[in-house]
Formats: sequence, structure tokens, C-alpha cells
Amino acid sequence: MRRIHLLLLMITLTLTIVGCTKPSATATQGTPEVRQISMRLQWFPQYQFAGYIVAKLKGYYQEVGLDVTLNPGGPDLVPLPLVASGKDTFGSTGADTILTSREQDIDVIALATWFQTSPVAFMVHSDSNIQGPQDFPGHTIGMFYGDNVETEYLALLAATGVDRKGITEIPGDFSLAPFLQRRADIWPVYATDQPNTARREGANIRLIFARDYGVQLMGDVLFTSATFARENPNTVHAFVSATLRGWAYAISNPRETVDLIVAYNPDLSKDQLTFEANETIKLITYGTGKPCPGYNSRVAWESEAKLLKDLAILASRVNLDTILDNSSVSQYYAGKGVNCGE
Repeated sequence: MRRIHLLLLMITLTLTIVGCTKPSATATQGTPEVRQISMRLQWFPQYQFAGYIVAKLKGYYQEVGLDVTLNPGGPDLVPLPLVASGKDTFGSTGADTILTSREQDIDVIALATWFQTSPVAFMVHSDSNIQGPQDFPGHTIGMFYGDNVETEYLALLAATGVDRKGITEIPGDFSLAPFLQRRADIWPVYATDQPNTARREGANIRLIFARDYGVQLMGDVLFTSATFARENPNTVHAFVSATLRGWAYAISNPRETVDLIVAYNPDLSKDQLTFEANETIKLITYGTGKPCPGYNSRVAWESEAKLLKDLAILASRVNLDTILDNSSVSQYYAGKGVNCGE
């Protein structure tokens, strides 16, 4: 979960601390200008980041001349300010964060869209009378204010004509305890892993997805600073293409990928990762992601930007030409003779 207001404050404080790495004066065409780079994940290593993990462990980054460090994320390790300040080279965040950040003149661009549809779902107990958002009034929901969960929540209520005032909201918690103890009737979750955790704790649950009510939002995006991309195009292309190769392997070989991630992060169980693999692959291969995982669909980005403006999260229209860089993804698929459909 990402907290945008705190994130923007952090960026303001850190933007001037570290500058972006300058390109090598001796770099030749196709040779990475910068070889030692870092990638900041949104959370600890899990299947959500399988493409990066596979690319590192199977040597795909090394083959294109890169020495990549994968750094975990967390509440105090937010990718956007770390990349914007130059402390990390690349990062993973949500499409909504990229859009709102650019409106704040934070110089980042999207290189690949992994989750073509949002991983957020609203979890309820199976024995409740909550079948959809129309049943939210009169119940209690956990809410993560100022991040993509609240964005999706507001969009869902707007799409279904539900009045927010009739719903009791309590601050969200990274633990599922408030939901499991029935102190909250509705709990926002990442459908890729948390529903399995709830079931393992003995809860019988069902999920409500905003996309089933016409709300189409995206999820994880690979990004870097526009300055770094402009000054180091070969490095960017090498990293994106190797990561795409990592995701191609993870999608085609989920069992083997689970084994790799367990070896990389022994704190995770095969059962949890197997569940996450199945759900993650659904998100990556949704829509445009079916022929071209990672492709930045302009139609999807335009739709999300319009939705954020309608919700007054964005103050004005955004220029997607300054936000999306599809060149590396397009070149990767063109080399394989794949038509991405846009």
C-alpha cells in the first residue's frame, strides 16, 4: 500500500540529496552507460516481483552487461522518492502514483506496466450480507488513506452511486487482525496474496473487485527518472528487456519460479507463493498484457488519468507523452514479431 501524501513530502525533502548518475563518456551504442544499478521493490521479494528476481538469479541482467541490486521496499522505503532522488535507479509503484507525481513536477516516467488491472479487492466474510458496494453502508471498512486503495474505493463508490457518509471507516492496518476479529466488515487487500493468508487463518471469504463495476485501474509499474532515461538509454533498454525476459520465464514456468523465489527469500512458503503466482499471472496477462506483458497501454493510461481527474485527485489533464516510454517494451516485442495491438 502506498501513502501518496507522505511520499510527496519525502520526495520534497530528498530530491536535492543525490543527483542522477551521468552517462559514461566512452559508452558505445548498445553498451549500458551505467552497469551498477539498483531496483527498489514495493515490498519484500515475492511473486509480485518475479520478473526481476528471475532475471537476476538466471543471469539475464548479467548477460546484458548489468550488475543489478534488488532492494526491498516497505513503509519507510518508498520507491518513488528513492528513485526521484537518485538513491535507486529503478523502482516499482502504481500507475496512479506516477500520474499524481508528474502533476507535482516530479520527473519520473513509466517504462513498463506489469499489472494491467488493479490487484486491489475488497474482502468480506462469506457469511455476511455484503454482496457488493451497494451493501457497504451500515458496515465498517478498513481504509488506507491517501494511496491507491482509497482511490479505488472512491471510484467504486462513485461508479455505483453509494454515499461514503453511510460507511464507517477505520484506519487500515497491514495486519488482517481487525478483519479476522470482525472489528471490520470489509477489508481492502491485494488479491495476489492476502486472501490466501485470510483463508489459512480460518476465514471463509469472498472478494469484491471494482473492475466488475466498470472501474478499470492499473497496478505495478516499472519506472525511472526521466533524466536517467534520457542520459542512459542503453542501460534502460538493457534493464527493461532483461526484466521482460524474466517475466516471460515466470509466466511460462510458475513452479520453477516459485522454487527460485523460495531460495531467494526463505521466509516465504511454497503454498503462499503458488497462490500468488496464479493470481499475479492473471493481472499481468489481463487485456493488452495477454499478447505483451509489460506494455504501456495508452488507452488504459488515458482512462485512468480521466478517472483520477473526475475524482479530483488530478487537478488537470496530463500529457501522457511525457509520462510513458514504451520504446524498450515495443522494441522487445517487435524483435519477437509480436503485435501488441495498439
